[in-house]
This record gives sequence, structure tokens and C-alpha cells, in this order.
Amino acid sequence: MRAVLTGILRSRVGVALALAVIVVILVGAARLFGDSSSNTGWSPDSSGQSGAEIATTKSYGPDDGVVSAMPTVSPSVAKGAAPPNQVALTFAASWLERTRSADKWLDALRPHCTQQLIDQLKDVEPSSVPASKVTGEVTLVIYSESAAQASIPLDSGRLVLRLVGPSGHWFVDGVDWERT
Repeated sequence: MRAVLTGILRSRVGVALALAVIVVILVGAARLFGDSSSNTGWSPDSSGQSGAEIATTKSYGPDDGVVSAMPTVSPSVAKGAAPPNQVALTFAASWLERTRSADKWLDALRPHCTQQLIDQLKDVEPSSVPASKVTGEVTLVIYSESAAQASIPLDSGRLVLRLVGPSGHWFVDGVDWERT
């Protein structure tokens, strides 16, 4: 019996099982001794903010109890520059203009995008844009003074934009589409 047990512990399966047991014990201990009272009732929409409001706290998911308060972060906006939510709406309006030629569509997006995004969109056919109108207000999550994410409800899904604000001038740097 001892030889069999020693053989199993020296095999890959035995090592994997031993590691799995250690992980389960550590997770159990963390749950047992950790403070989970702040995790109850969390949901992405539990903040009570309307879609038009700008979220000014970092939102990484439920509170893990490590930091007692989330720091407040405001987007940096240069004098005369558009704030990130306005840039997101303007980009979305141009993105939805599906009847334009590819060159005119890209030219309309250019003032609101980073060069990297323009390079990624240069082969996109505007008629392939899967929506036609904005149906709600921008929800903005600010990650830092120069990084944010905007979510815009459209008639057939949700447009998610990654925004960067170098020196307070905001640009769309990434586009994602979530079909509803």
C-alpha cells in the first residue's frame, strides 16, 4: 500500500491532486477568516446612478475587503477639449453612419480616434455596422485620469468604447460590440 501511495504522489496526477487540495484549503481558509459582509448584494447596477452620470470610482467587481474605500478619480479634460462621454457619443454617431462610403466614414471617425484604431478600421465596410441608432445614454467608467470605458446602448446591442485621454484630449482607442 505504501509503495502505491508513494508512486501516486510522485506522478503528475499525484502532484496535481496535491496542489488542488492545497488550493482548496487556502480558499476555504480565506473564506472562513475573510470579511465577506461587504460582498453581499453587489450587482453592477447597484450604484443607483443613472446612465447619464459619470462613474467616478474604479469598478473592478465586488469588494474583496483589501481596500476600505475606493479612490475617487475624475477624468482629466484639457481646456476647450471634449469630455470622454461627449467624445464617445460623437464617435458613436459617426460610427452609425452606415450609408457613407468607406473613406468618408473613416474620415468622420478620424478626429475622435487614435491612429492605432484608424489603422484597425481602415478595411471595415460601413454597411457591416450592426446597428442604426443610439437608444440610451452613455455609461462611463473612469479607470484613471486618462483611461475610461464608455458603454452606449444601441438598437441591436451595446457599443463599448475604450477611451484614452493623453494631456486631457480624449480619443477612442478600442471598439467592442455586444449583441443583445
